[in-house]
Amino acid sequence: MVLDFANEADEIKTAFEPYYETTVLSEETDPNLLYTIQIQLREIPVFTDREVKDFADLYFNPPSTQEQLYSALVPMSERFLELSEEDRRGFRRLLTDYVRQYAFLSQVLTFADPDLERLYVFARHLLSRLQPDREELPREIRNNIDMESYRIQQTGSGTVELERQRTRVHPMGIGRTSKKVSKEEAFLSEIIAELNDHFGIDLGPEHRVTLRQVMQKLEADVALEKAVRVNTEENIRLAFDEKVNQFIQEIVDSNFELYRRINDDVVFGHLIRERLFAYFLNSRQTGKDLSTQEI
Repeated sequence: MVLDFANEADEIKTAFEPYYETTVLSEETDPNLLYTIQIQLREIPVFTDREVKDFADLYFNPPSTQEQLYSALVPMSERFLELSEEDRRGFRRLLTDYVRQYAFLSQVLTFADPDLERLYVFARHLLSRLQPDREELPREIRNNIDMESYRIQQTGSGTVELERQRTRVHPMGIGRTSKKVSKEEAFLSEIIAELNDHFGIDLGPEHRVTLRQVMQKLEADVALEKAVRVNTEENIRLAFDEKVNQFIQEIVDSNFELYRRINDDVVFGHLIRERLFAYFLNSRQTGKDLSTQEI
C-alpha cells in the first residue's frame, strides 16, 4: 500500500471519508479462487499433497526448528530447479498469488477446509527457498519495494476534519438484576472481552464454546492431574503447555478461525495460553471450587 498525501485537503477528505465509519465490499469475494490456484499448483510436479500435510504437521508442532522446516523443503526446491525457466516463473507466480490471496481472504471469510491453511503455511515457507530468476531482485526486496524513485518533501501541514455518520446506540436498561454464573462462565466472559478489547476483534459465542471445550479437556486429563500433584509450578507448566497445544490442534475442524489466529498471532496465542494456565492452576489450588458467584 502506498499512501500519497501530496494532495489538497479537500481531496484527502473525499478519499478517506467513505472509510471513516463503515467499509463495505462493493461485491462478493470468490473463495473458489484459492481452489483454482491450488489445482494449478498441483499440476506442476514440485510437491505432493502428502508433503504439504507432513510439512504442516511439522510446522504446527511447537518443538520444530527452522532448520527442520527448511530441511523438509529441500526436495521441493530441487524439483523446482529441474523445471524449465518458463515453468519456474509460472510456479513462483502461482505460489505468490496463493499466499497473497489467502492472506487477504482469510481476513474476510471463514474457511472450514484445513487443507487451505496447510498449503498457505507450506507455500509461504517454500517461496523463501525458491531461487529467483537472475533478472529479479531478491524476494524480500520485491515484496516491499516497487518504485522508480523515492523522495520525501513536506509542502505543508494541517488538519482534515472528517464527518462522522449518524448511528443509533441502544441504551442500557435500568434496574439490571444480578444473575448466578459459574466461575468458568465468568472466566470465559472475561477472557473473550479481554481478547476483543486488546486485539480489536469480535469473538463471539462460538469461540466461547471452543474455549470451554479446551478447558474441559484440560480439567479431565488424567496425566495432567497427576503432574499437578507431584510437580513444581514450573514443571506443571511444561506438562500443561504440551496438553494445551494438543487440544488446540484438535479445534482445527470445529473452529478453524480461532485455531488459525492462535497459531498465526504469537501474542494472541500466548495470551490465551497464559489465561488458561492461570485458571487451571487456580482451580487446583482452590480444590476445584467451581461454585457459582454473583456478578
